Amino acid sequence: MAATSMVRVGSSQRAKYPSQALLRNRWQNPVMPKIEASNVVDHREKRRAALLAAAVEIAMEEGSSSVTMSAVAARAGLSRSSLYEYFDSREDLIADLVLDELDLWAASLNEQVSVTATALEHVEAWMVGALEYVVAGKHRLARELSSVALPPHRVPEVRAAHHRLTGPLIKALSEAGTSDPARVANFVNGIVEATTRRVDAGGADLEAEAKAAIEFALAGVRAQIR
Repeated sequence: MAATSMVRVGSSQRAKYPSQALLRNRWQNPVMPKIEASNVVDHREKRRAALLAAAVEIAMEEGSSSVTMSAVAARAGLSRSSLYEYFDSREDLIADLVLDELDLWAASLNEQVSVTATALEHVEAWMVGALEYVVAGKHRLARELSSVALPPHRVPEVRAAHHRLTGPLIKALSEAGTSDPARVANFVNGIVEATTRRVDAGGADLEAEAKAAIEFALAGVRAQIR
């Protein structure tokens, strides 16, 4: 994989694929913050961040089955009982992990799309942002956690977070004049998922795969414009 590569976004913007350095992201090398907050709210937020960072470390190193309340407490240097001040259960903790990751990804996609001008450029930028997530290896966390059954009352939150990911794409497809933006968004997302599987399988040239995926998707989008 090239250390850095570029994919064109529209006529004037360029989106940069991340280098290997981006593999050292927040969940692969999470910073465990010192709990030295000036007030109770900051204290709780920093401690919660430390606990989630510990859980991510365990999930990536040992798998989701190893993310237990005891293991997270030990990794974070806290007592097991203290975790229950923040999370009702192991599954509740993992739900928060999933939501945090999806929120970060949604923010990244929104930022990627915001720097482009036309509707088709927005679509291309969304695909670049989605593929960057794969390049950085961040999808491994979501994939690892997907096997965990979340508490029923948290499922709507997670479903809504997933829908927020495609929000900018559906809006762009609507602005482009496609006949059924939600349906076309599913097709585009399917292309991203297929590209992800090919990259995960190994042997595929990432830049070539991304370029082909984007060209294929944009051709399909143009064919759906009324």
